[in-house]
Amino acid sequence: MPVSASSTNAKGLMFKVMGLIQRRSDLPLDAFRLHWRTTHRGLALRLAEAGLLAGYVQNHRLDISVEGLKPVADGVPELWFTSADVFAAMRDHPTFREGAYQDEPDFMDVDDYRSQPLTEECVHGLARQDCVGLLKTILFLGTGEPCMPVDQSVRHAVQSRHSATLAFKLAPYASVQTIWWPDLSSFRLSWKAYGRVASGLLAEERPVFWPGERPPPADWRPRLQTRA
Repeated sequence: MPVSASSTNAKGLMFKVMGLIQRRSDLPLDAFRLHWRTTHRGLALRLAEAGLLAGYVQNHRLDISVEGLKPVADGVPELWFTSADVFAAMRDHPTFREGAYQDEPDFMDVDDYRSQPLTEECVHGLARQDCVGLLKTILFLGTGEPCMPVDQSVRHAVQSRHSATLAFKLAPYASVQTIWWPDLSSFRLSWKAYGRVASGLLAEERPVFWPGERPPPADWRPRLQTRA
């Protein structure tokens, strides 16, 4: 049984990062989604085999128009590491540089990728694994922005920006609210009550492996080394 997203290590908690991916400008959304969940997924799992990546969930933006919801990304990976140091070191690790790093320009805008380091979740509702397949909202909130109402939801979580110093392009948000809904109408009722403009996305959640769970085998092919 996988453990929760706030999995503990010897020092207390795992280090979690959400990424904000914009697809390459010439790629349709469906083509972006296909590449990410197949080719890039396999290369990312090499990082788990190397002991770098401790949990991995993909969130694919759904093409559903919602007035006032500003799409902030086409995809949001949730990545867990045993520490911030492991995350920071990954960028220079040969497994990353020879695999996922080389693949990134094939489907994403590498100049616009941003990382959102996060603290431990404050969670209410169903277990995370029981929500797979449900509609998911991810809101990226600035300082002082209120959370969305969650009366109609089955699970909701809030995480604040982590204070770790990282030499990466970071997203500017103060917190992230994640909400799972039984259906689209439940979301729309709560969104109407919210009555605000916010940055985020409606997403399809695709778990690859949970923190504490053995990752699946990495299915990948060698990449041409074209990116310095």
